[in-house]
Amino acid sequence: MTQGQIYGFVTFLAIVVVMLVRSGEVRAWQAICMSLMGFYLAMTPLAHIVVWVVNLIVKAFA
Repeated sequence: MTQGQIYGFVTFLAIVVVMLVRSGEVRAWQAICMSLMGFYLAMTPLAHIVVWVVNLIVKAFA
């Protein structure tokens, strides 16, 4: 992923997180979205593995 794609993805996930927090109910898939946002923001060395897995999942559904 390019830096621009990461910024776009983080912005999208941030909007999702704000909407989830306002709703007051968080399910498992919603918690995964929140953790992905934090993970992409941090971009730790482990992030490359997570980016690879997310890309595989997205390409499977695209």
